[in-house]
Amino acid sequence: MGRGLKWVLAALGLAVLALGLYLWASPYLFLRSLQAAILQGDKVRLERLVDFPRLREGLKAQLQAKLLQETQKEAETNPFAGLAYLLVAGMVDPLVDLLVSPEGFAALGTGAEPGEAPKEEVKSWRLRYQGFQTAYLYHPQDPQSRLYLERQGLWGWKVVRMEIPLD
Repeated sequence: MGRGLKWVLAALGLAVLALGLYLWASPYLFLRSLQAAILQGDKVRLERLVDFPRLREGLKAQLQAKLLQETQKEAETNPFAGLAYLLVAGMVDPLVDLLVSPEGFAALGTGAEPGEAPKEEVKSWRLRYQGFQTAYLYHPQDPQSRLYLERQGLWGWKVVRMEIPLD
């Protein structure tokens, strides 16, 4: 094997290694970008990083399912449970809007209400892979409250779902 071929193979091997490292590190780079956008209140950058319509719809569905489940339990003993469901269901949209905001993100996993937690709490977020296409962010105080990331193409990521414990 010639000396030139060895250099080409070595360069190719390094390029593949660098590509693999970048693919592995890309959600961590995304996390830093998301944290900076929240801390700076950069709504334009947040629009690029977060799929707000999908996030809102998923969270609404999660809250409404839990609300319906609780109403069905209550309906066994209380004939006015259906009326209570109608009243409370109207409050889901404003609650989702509050949670799906920079202030809501900052409060995720801290136990604080949106707007009460300092935005610096996002610096405490941790990332965990679920596979090549998905990962999630969580606060160490409450690992069950999560923001799910989905790979967009080969290099990009986007927040697509929020999960909060409702028990």
